[in-house]
Amino acid sequence: MKTMKMAIYIMLALFLSGMASCGSEDSINPIPELGNPPFDLPRGEEGSLEELIYSVYEKYGSFVLYDFDQTEFYTTWNGRTVYWYAPVKSGNKDHAAQMVTFMLEKVFAGYPEAFIAKFLPKKIYLVDSICNTSSYNKSNLVNTLVTNNHGLAVSNVGVKMEAFTDSDWNSMNSEIVTAIMNNIYNTMEVPDEFFALVTYQFIYMFDEEEDADPEGEFDAYHYVLYTNGLVGSDAFLEYGYFMPHKDGKDLGDYLSFLMSTPKSEMDRIFARFDVVKQRAFLIADFMVKEMEMDPVALQNSFCPNDPLPAGYFDKE
Repeated sequence: MKTMKMAIYIMLALFLSGMASCGSEDSINPIPELGNPPFDLPRGEEGSLEELIYSVYEKYGSFVLYDFDQTEFYTTWNGRTVYWYAPVKSGNKDHAAQMVTFMLEKVFAGYPEAFIAKFLPKKIYLVDSICNTSSYNKSNLVNTLVTNNHGLAVSNVGVKMEAFTDSDWNSMNSEIVTAIMNNIYNTMEVPDEFFALVTYQFIYMFDEEEDADPEGEFDAYHYVLYTNGLVGSDAFLEYGYFMPHKDGKDLGDYLSFLMSTPKSEMDRIFARFDVVKQRAFLIADFMVKEMEMDPVALQNSFCPNDPLPAGYFDKE
């Protein structure tokens, strides 16, 4: 009987230790593999790629991966789904460093640090190219791809970057931001009223004379944009039209608007466009209740010279 009890105790101990070893990726003793990178990243020499990668981790808590084993990548990426991709080519560390610098100085710097630290995917995979399908097809190549293991793949890391135009960089910026915002949209309860306040059209036309702001305060584009309850779009100003953002992009526009707009400008817009004010207040409340973040504090950190006062978004 004692032998039987001892055997049971041993089996139970092994079982419990096995459970402990299957802890979350936030374990203080992570396994040094792709799915759970080591916390003790090398700081690297000044100006090196390693220093840039460390700075991303130090500031935002996310890991940038550019050189990893393909087998691990395939078996840990998105569980059941495997996406076709080509890794960063050897000798392209300078391009990887350029992409990390771009994310740090252009993409992430456009938002309060606390916001990016909370919602940036924990693993950022740099790749040469990637498809949103399991096999290669040129038409399925994408700039970014969100994975379900708290990851984000960023493509075109290589010689293709040397031919990037401002438009290409702007597109890359937009797609990385959209990936972050869509993660919020897809995992949290955005108030239905926020979307119900707008009647989305496929395209909005505007003319500098016919659609001019009668008070001369805003240009025609912004006057039409705000009149329709929007604060962002894919705009083609030279052709006089814009395409509205919907769903996650629309939410992202308002999050960006609330966090980065100076008080004086926000006051002007709210005074003239009540639908923008209504939608903004709904998202401010959403930020507090769902995202557990203070919109006023975030705006203050980003616009210290024109901050919002405490209670700015309290219901009147």
